[in-house]
This record gives sequence, C-alpha cells and structure tokens, in this order.
Amino acid sequence: MSQRTLYFEPLLWKKPQQTGITVAILVAATLAWFVLYAWVGWTLWAGGFGRFSTLQLAGFAASIVLGVFLVIAWRGAWPAIQRRRRRWDALSLEQMMEMDPGDFEAYVAQRVFNHRGYTVNNTRNTKDGGVDILVTDRFGQAAVVQCKRYRGTVGESTVRDLYGTMIHFEATYAYLVTTGAISEEARRWVMGKPIELIDGRELVEITKSDGIL
Repeated sequence: MSQRTLYFEPLLWKKPQQTGITVAILVAATLAWFVLYAWVGWTLWAGGFGRFSTLQLAGFAASIVLGVFLVIAWRGAWPAIQRRRRRWDALSLEQMMEMDPGDFEAYVAQRVFNHRGYTVNNTRNTKDGGVDILVTDRFGQAAVVQCKRYRGTVGESTVRDLYGTMIHFEATYAYLVTTGAISEEARRWVMGKPIELIDGRELVEITKSDGIL
C-alpha cells in the first residue's frame, strides 16, 4: 500500500458498525412503545375518557416522547439496514471481472470502505467528475474513490486525472481501486501525494480480510 496523508483517517479506523445490535435495540424499544401505548389506551377505555390520573398522563407523555425518538432512530438506522440487505462475500479477481461496472463499484464500496467503518456514498447514478464513490471518515474528512474494472494496467495519466479530481472536490484523500495492474510510473508519481493505489492482488487481500490492512 502507498503512503497515507496525515490528515485523513487510515483505512481501518474502527470495527464495522454493529448494525444488528442497533436493530435489535430499536425493535425492543418499538415493542416497548406498543406495550406502553396499548396500556395507556386500555386504562383510558376502562376508566373513561373524562378523567386522567397522573400515571395515565405520564404514560401518555412517555409514549409520545418514545414514539418521536423511535421515528428519528429508525430513519437514522435505515440506510445501514438497507446496505446490509445485500452483503457481498469476498470474490476472486475472475469473479470481479464478471461483474458489471455498477456492481463492482458497490462491491468496493461495501467490502473495502463501508465494511471498515467509513460513511459511503456510491455516486453510480451521477458519475460526477469521474468519481465513483465518496467516503467520509469519523472526522468528516472526505476522500474520492475511482474504480477501474479491467485487466489492463493503470498508467500515470489516470492517477494524474484522479489527483485533479481530488483537488476539484476539495477532498483530503483519493483512492484508485482496480482489478488490473498499476504501472511503476504511476506509483512513482503518487509518492508524497495523498493518493492510495490498490491493484487487483491487493484488492483480493483487502476484501478477504477484516483485520488491519
């Protein structure tokens, strides 16, 4: 792997988010809200709607507060839940080559970046400025990612263009991820720059590993 900038968080800065635990907590809280809401409704129906006890008022207020909290929490957790609905297993280079470009970008976004805790925005529907993926670390620093799914060799001109794209987007870092090879000229050119080059061999190793790269 090439050198890293001091300003962008390294590729593995925390363990993958425990989305399953978050969902379990939200489900339990939602069930608790249903129980509380049903209890308030039943006590009001049994005792009449003309009189409210202090306990009933407290339960009613708590159900409103908990309901608002659950709506906000579910909306916040839903993107991560959707990402988990399609989870890629680690693939070989040949399997990656059989993917269409959009699926390859989604695979890189999940297995390389989201799987290691980054916030990921796959720009597959916009292709703004040649950027395939935008990633953000826990400090809010942004990086641009360009994916190249082919058997050839990435040359110096490609990484020069990526560097210009990084500056255009005012990003802190840039990644080029390819299934192919990367020329020595390209590797020499990025030395000292906030760009990381990941060739096919490294990509296979990265996507197989959950540990430090």
